[in-house]
Amino acid sequence: MNRLHKAALLGLAVALPAAAHEFHALRAIPPEPQPCLAAGPTTYQVSTTTLTPDYRVKVDNHATHPGLRMQLVDDPAAADFVLADDSDAAASGACRTSMPLKTIRIDHAAARPDLTISLAGGNAAPDFRLYVHSTRFSHEEAAALFGVMWQAAHPRSLAKAEALTRSRR
Repeated sequence: MNRLHKAALLGLAVALPAAAHEFHALRAIPPEPQPCLAAGPTTYQVSTTTLTPDYRVKVDNHATHPGLRMQLVDDPAAADFVLADDSDAAASGACRTSMPLKTIRIDHAAARPDLTISLAGGNAAPDFRLYVHSTRFSHEEAAALFGVMWQAAHPRSLAKAEALTRSRR
């Protein structure tokens, strides 16, 4: 073996363990936790990774007949639903529950979502006003979370609204 081969082998001997260590360290980084909220006997988790969510929510500000119209407000006193936190998502224990989690996925391209929400002001009066000041939930996630919670509490109201929407098409 000449010097060039020996130097290349020595370089590989040094580089491979270091690269393997870096790769292992990258794999050891846990994924960012998905936010959860316990509401009564049910815990809801907003997930971007689940393939089979319990609820698929479409946020479409141009929908002509959404299931719910929500307006974002700057004053919690003017809101029907307030979601405020300043805690670290990793420190939250809401996802640790003995009850099964109900997962919610926002899917902007869903052809048949379980619920369509509009966050736009538009001409129509909103069904609910929403105040969000959260480190864990985006405005869309908070709207989806509240919409699913409302739907679970009022399944007949939403079924009537969606039947009316279908009959108008």
